Amino acid sequence: MGKFQYFKAFIQCIFLLSFLFIMAVSCSQTSNEHVAGTIDVGVASVDITPETPIRLAGFAARTKVETDTVLQRLSAKAIAFGSDEQHPSVLIAVDLIGIQWRVTSELVDKLSKNLEIKPEQVVICATHTHGSPEIGNLINILQCRGDYPTDFSFSDSLLSSEELLHMAQFNELLSKRLETVAMEALKNRKPALLAWGKETVSFAENRRTENGPVDHSLPVLFVSDPDGTLRAVLMNYACHGISLGPDVNAVHGDWMGEAQREIEARHPGAIAMVTIGCAGDSHPKLRDDIEYTKQYAQEIANSVDKLLQSKLQPITSPPAGKTKWIRLPFSQVPTVQELIEYTKDKTIKGYYARLALERVIRGESLPTELDYLVQTWSFGDEMVMINLGGEPVVDYAVRLKNELDAQRLWLNGYANDVSCYIASKRVIHEGGYEADASMYWYNMPSPLSEEVEEIIISTLHDLIPVSFKKK
Repeated sequence: MGKFQYFKAFIQCIFLLSFLFIMAVSCSQTSNEHVAGTIDVGVASVDITPETPIRLAGFAARTKVETDTVLQRLSAKAIAFGSDEQHPSVLIAVDLIGIQWRVTSELVDKLSKNLEIKPEQVVICATHTHGSPEIGNLINILQCRGDYPTDFSFSDSLLSSEELLHMAQFNELLSKRLETVAMEALKNRKPALLAWGKETVSFAENRRTENGPVDHSLPVLFVSDPDGTLRAVLMNYACHGISLGPDVNAVHGDWMGEAQREIEARHPGAIAMVTIGCAGDSHPKLRDDIEYTKQYAQEIANSVDKLLQSKLQPITSPPAGKTKWIRLPFSQVPTVQELIEYTKDKTIKGYYARLALERVIRGESLPTELDYLVQTWSFGDEMVMINLGGEPVVDYAVRLKNELDAQRLWLNGYANDVSCYIASKRVIHEGGYEADASMYWYNMPSPLSEEVEEIIISTLHDLIPVSFKKK
């Protein structure tokens, strides 16, 4: 072989290697580029089961002792939507009876400072399980003894120092774990396919009125890899987490926790999450038996699997968030003389009056309005998610679905700040637990004013894009 032939072979070899290198780089880039219709999505889960004995939240009739018994471990789970350039959003579902704004705002501040995530792009939704630790929302319940209302009285002493210590330790653990799960979800973002649909389940009933209004819709959001591998399932239903009653003094996630477990068992590797709708006056038809939690979980999991086999609505845009703080007036803030009279009341109203008088004597003022956060997430024109604080009653779901496009609407209650029940005009007018007594459990001075429904609904109409409103 002559020199020219050697040189020609050498050049051909160089060209071949260059071609292979270019192809390798091209393939690598293609694997990281977005397949048409994908969004950067990250998912994560973290355990938040208390590490010490602790008092549980909810149920005035529950045994008033700490527990270290765990029927089911608790978790916080997160989905992060969008790339850095799109200013990502983070949704966290946490197995708690509620969440306080001080906890939400702490996480919002950290994400805003570290990653420039906008506050309106963060939401924390509580599952409202009554088998979770008390974090401060309903601490008044921990001060009572006996069955409400027949054999009912209040302790003359505060929580023990050990009980307070354990609650404080859990709150610190919670804040750290929420930051961990949010950061992990953001770190895990990669191209994913989003799609959603709606089914129904029927185990909730109106606990105020026989055959009263109930929201049986089950919206479900699916997160999948481009190859179809299921990564996460986010579902929503409007029902209290009280399948297990006050006789169960053990940590558990109720039907919401069991539904997560069942779906994850059917779809190994996927993370299942639950948020709660406008469930303030809805509870399970059958209660006080752990078998019912399994029955409800099976019903939900079957509906989720049915949706997976159906034609789903793709979501091709990460959410655009909007928030607005509004003020909801109380119906009547009691005077000092009225508070003195209220102390004679043997129910929670009398106990609240004692607490309020102490505040007044210390020079503090009782609130005349409730600061209330309204939040919306619009996923393009494909879906709008409404996040409402407190425990909104079902009337809000009924009205919003009448005034907006119900097929593209997702309603989360128990979001960001669970300060009290959010009763409707009808419920406030009728009175009863959700309108009256519950406010004192939540350390509020009185029922809300009947005008709060219009304030909330009109604010939502201001925040929601016109395309979601009925023509």
